Amino acid sequence: MHSKGAKLLAFMKKLLSAVFILFSILTAFPQGGPKFKVSGKVVDNIAKQPLEYATIAFVAADQKVVAGGITDETGTFAIDVPKGNYTINIEFISFKQHTLTRDISSDTNLGTISLAEDAQVIQGVTVRAERTEVEIKLDKKVYNVGQDLIVKGGTVSDVLDNIPSVSVDAEGTVSLRGNENVRILIDGRPSNAINIQEALRLIPADAIDKVEVVTNPSARYD
Repeated sequence: MHSKGAKLLAFMKKLLSAVFILFSILTAFPQGGPKFKVSGKVVDNIAKQPLEYATIAFVAADQKVVAGGITDETGTFAIDVPKGNYTINIEFISFKQHTLTRDISSDTNLGTISLAEDAQVIQGVTVRAERTEVEIKLDKKVYNVGQDLIVKGGTVSDVLDNIPSVSVDAEGTVSLRGNENVRILIDGRPSNAINIQEALRLIPADAIDKVEVVTNPSARYD
C-alpha cells in the first residue's frame, strides 16, 4: 500500500507540473483572435548559409513577447502570430540582432533575412617570444631561462628537467649526465634545506632567472 501511495503521489506531482507548464504557455501567448502564418529564412550575410536555431520573437507595444520560434536546419521558420503590430527580433549567437517592424493582419512571408557577424575589431596583436639564451664559459654553461623552459604552474624541478644533460627523476633527484653526485647552489650559496629535492619542488618555475651548469668546478667553488 505504501508503494502504491508513493507512486500515485509522484504521478500527481508530474500531472500538476504539466498543467502548470501548459498554463504558463497559455498565459504567455494569448489564444483569442485570429492568427496568421509568418514565415521566412535566416542566413548569414557573407556565405549565405542557413542559420539553424536562430530565434525569432514577436514583441508587442507593451514589450511582451506574444509569439516566437526557431529556425530549422534549412534556416526557415513558420510561426502562428495573432493579429497586431510587432517588433520582430531575429537573433543568433555571435551575430548582430536584426530587428523588423511589421503589422501582421494576414499570412506574411518576411523573405530572406541576412544576419551580420558581431565581430570585435582588434587594433593590433604583438607577439613576443622569450627564448632561452645559452652562454658558454670556460667552466660552465649558463642558461638564461626564457618562456620556452618555464613550465606554466611548474617548479624549479620542472625547469631543471628541461635543461640539456640534466634530468630529474620521479623522486626529485637531480642528476647530471646520469651522475647523481650533484651539488645544488641557490643564488651561489649552498641550500640549507634538509630535503633539497622537496625544496626544488616548492620554488615556482617563474622565479628562476638563470641556471648555471658547472661540469668541472674550479677551486673557487670549494
